[in-house]
Amino acid sequence: MIDDAEAGVAFRHGTALDASELTQLARDAKAHWGYPPEWLAEWGDDLALTPDYIASHQVFVAESVDEDAVVGVCALAEHGDHWQLEHVWVAPASQRRGVGRALVDQAISVARARRPDLTIRVHADPNAVGFYERLGARRIGRIEAPMPGAPSRDLPVLEFVADR
Repeated sequence: MIDDAEAGVAFRHGTALDASELTQLARDAKAHWGYPPEWLAEWGDDLALTPDYIASHQVFVAESVDEDAVVGVCALAEHGDHWQLEHVWVAPASQRRGVGRALVDQAISVARARRPDLTIRVHADPNAVGFYERLGARRIGRIEAPMPGAPSRDLPVLEFVADR
């Protein structure tokens, strides 16, 4: 287990036994942004961290050292020519306490140690763009992500610069 004292968390690797709890954390974090219930229902499968997903990806779980509770998750996936940050979620009660930064820093550190030649990207929820930009990511594109009532909705694609 790796600790980040500043954020008050310890990291461990996710296991299949975490699937239900991590999926609920993802759903709670997404709902915290005030999305309509029909959008949250449509995203149900996308927000799931299944046992198979956890087994086939590098999944970092952040646990509060004070409360012995899961407070965040972040997954790292290799996609050929780049790394992808996926499922970056922080429990609503733990947001703005450094947990997200600590998770992303941990994932970036692992990615750079394993394959420093690959860039690191994230398809960001529009509400999280500022967070990733504060961590040093820059926008490089977008992907279409229409939803009922928002046909022109898209997700920014960001990339972390190599010298971060």
